[in-house]
Amino acid sequence: MAITTDRGALTFTFPELGRDARLHVTFQRTLRTPDPVGRCCSAGGDGALRLAQGSPDGDAHATIPMWQSEATWLDFSSPHLHPFLVMVGVDGINAISGEPFTGVPDFDAGDYLEVPTQPSLASHRGPVGGAFDDRQFLAPSTHTVGDGGRLGTLVQLIVVPMRADAWTRRRRHQPSAPGTCVLCDISRAEQARIRPRLTAPRVTGPLESADTWHPTMSDAAAVRIVNSITWKSLTGKPVPRAALTSADYAAHDLPWHPVYGETVEHSAPL
Repeated sequence: MAITTDRGALTFTFPELGRDARLHVTFQRTLRTPDPVGRCCSAGGDGALRLAQGSPDGDAHATIPMWQSEATWLDFSSPHLHPFLVMVGVDGINAISGEPFTGVPDFDAGDYLEVPTQPSLASHRGPVGGAFDDRQFLAPSTHTVGDGGRLGTLVQLIVVPMRADAWTRRRRHQPSAPGTCVLCDISRAEQARIRPRLTAPRVTGPLESADTWHPTMSDAAAVRIVNSITWKSLTGKPVPRAALTSADYAAHDLPWHPVYGETVEHSAPL
């Protein structure tokens, strides 16, 4: 098992299972929207956000600096269509269920994604018992003061590969007609780069049985999303791309809000 980062992707590999067992995770840039459930968040996407290795507190594999005018969505790519179970947590909350993030899949609740069936995630749940709503993946606000803004938003990932024997049987399966091979239909969908899914309406429920997934093999990674103030205090440099503007929002018929602008009021070094 191994995790590597480059400037655009977080990569999980499981060489014990062969070269097919490889998963790439990227964080795609997009616009903020007040209604991620009613409107797809892919408008304005400008490709993968660059990853910086490490994190302020050493608790993550990579850090992503973001402007207040940006959001991001997660894209999962399995080049050889090897299936993976993926759990996503945001600041200790399961992105799918809103329950505390344990890192252990609940097969009854289906609190995880199945890649490549579900190749993307555009929003996450708030905690159960609180504002149980769908939220975009954002950097902490620069308009408030607090440790949360300094630390950034922590996105946690648990990746479990399909068992080797199950994958061997799957690879041998060839379709006789469209729609008779789920895996092949998924391949066509991936080639079309289907739009990012939201957590509500609910992502497609699990298609695989629990015993499909490897019982002992998994890997974990985390990414910190920090705002422009934290990034500058860490590096002495601005976020390495221009911020989105009200004109960008107008071009996609999305409203612009004052909180999407930056502030330097609290930009003293940390």
